[in-house]
Amino acid sequence: MSHTPLLGLVIPTWNAADELEATLNALRALPQDLLAPLDIVVADGGSTDRTLEVLASNADLVAHVDSQTDRGVYDAMNRGVTRTRAPWIWFMGAGDLPNAEGLQHAMTQLSSLSPSQALAFCVEALPPVEPGVPHLFSPAWDASLLWKNTVHHQGLVAPKSWLVEHPLPMDCRVLGDYAWLLDRRREGAVVACSPDVVLAKVQPGGLSRAFTASLYAEEWSVKRTRTPWWVLACHTVWLPLKWAFKQMSKALAI
Repeated sequence: MSHTPLLGLVIPTWNAADELEATLNALRALPQDLLAPLDIVVADGGSTDRTLEVLASNADLVAHVDSQTDRGVYDAMNRGVTRTRAPWIWFMGAGDLPNAEGLQHAMTQLSSLSPSQALAFCVEALPPVEPGVPHLFSPAWDASLLWKNTVHHQGLVAPKSWLVEHPLPMDCRVLGDYAWLLDRRREGAVVACSPDVVLAKVQPGGLSRAFTASLYAEEWSVKRTRTPWWVLACHTVWLPLKWAFKQMSKALAI
């Protein structure tokens, strides 16, 4: 009888061959008892660089490859979910690195965890850290999620059933995972947080850390239908203040 993996690791990517190679090399370096339960899936958006060469050279490590033109990162993530047989899902980006100690902690919990809840862990920012960005993102599953994303997808291990029933929204360009989290919390989903355990180290850059005006416009759009009226009213002030703080942090760094 074939082995059923415990944790499906989905890596969405597009024209990021060097970053993907770094992630796969870090995964290959994991102890075998951590690597064996992983079902590694790479969902590629039809890359034109050497991504497929990197994947070919790691065919023994990557269980499933899906490469096709898609509608963005959340389309790739949703496709990746459908490719794994594992009951739990973990997302990492190309360039992100697993933390072996944190992964061991997660695997131990998953072996006896009910599929009715998820786990959230810390995420560490790899250098160089952008101005205004903390070095460590600690998870919280409380009202603070209404104000900012307190559970990053690289630190989340969620039941596959949640993502099959409720795929990540593709009408978002940058904050689809945040919108998904707000929806799950509103439904009463349970997420157990481990604020002292780092699951992944995350590369700098990315659209969510550009802090442009369009990012905060998307955040307003996400929250407009997902937060109480009084929170939304406060966001008319809160979002401009967040944008101003990030711009000031960048200016001071320069």
